[in-house]
Amino acid sequence: MTKQPRIPEKETSKRLLANLRKTRLEMQEFNQELAEINAGLAQYISQQQLKRVRKSLEVLAGESQKSPEEIS
Repeated sequence: MTKQPRIPEKETSKRLLANLRKTRLEMQEFNQELAEINAGLAQYISQQQLKRVRKSLEVLAGESQKSPEEIS
């Protein structure tokens, strides 16, 4: 006696399919939220890098304006 897999009843199939569709939509929503978070973090990192570059430029500009006696 081998147990053959049986085909679920029509109502069970409909319920499972509805659950799968709902889960797919929830995952799609979650992935979109993650993409938005990732984009926000990328923008934040870019702004921080720009601030560091500008600060370095200000330091270099300040040093280039000093006379040779001030540097030594």
